[in-house]
Amino acid sequence: MIVARSLTKSYGTGPTAVVALAGASFEIAAGERVAVLGKSGSGKSTMLNLLGGLDRPTSGSLAFDGADLATMTRGLLADYRLTNVGFVFQSFHLLPSDSVRQNVELPLMLAGVSPAERKARATASLDAVGLSHRLTHRPTELSGGERQRVALARALVNRPRVLLADEPTGNLDSATATVVMQLILDQVRERGMTLILVTHDEELAKRTTDRVIRMADGRIVEP
Repeated sequence: MIVARSLTKSYGTGPTAVVALAGASFEIAAGERVAVLGKSGSGKSTMLNLLGGLDRPTSGSLAFDGADLATMTRGLLADYRLTNVGFVFQSFHLLPSDSVRQNVELPLMLAGVSPAERKARATASLDAVGLSHRLTHRPTELSGGERQRVALARALVNRPRVLLADEPTGNLDSATATVVMQLILDQVRERGMTLILVTHDEELAKRTTDRVIRMADGRIVEP
């Protein structure tokens, strides 16, 4: 599904340029659960941004089902994000003034889905993460674990093929983190999605994924 060849990402030019990713090559098959493991500054979040179409590589190629994300127009990249990718971040990125259901409806609104279908699909997505009783609440009325479940419902509502999770349990206590991570794994399995999990936690990576890509100083390194 995903093929990267000599993928690089630099910020700035000349001697002051910062190389965040330096010649990464890898493949990820459909339905795989892959962890990208590394310390802070290793390049793992940069890789996730490229995989999600949030940024473009400086050089190299990154193909999704044969289409190179590096050469896509902004419009095609936006379509790619809306139709193929779901994001779950360490910070929940919920709109505080909107209800839980309105937060989940947002990707559908951007995709031009009708109001009636948006409401139905958002409600179903929230039900899948156990929050059908919180539809009209605001994010400030929820616990941290509930907010992350709302973020997961939003990531799933467009029925993506790939779920990108960047330290999804980093802001949660250990008990809540276990519950949220299991929910993510359950939804990935039930929906047949590919999971790419960015983490610095080796135990979590080994326990929840099929394979680990290790990173250091912007490069993929051997185990």
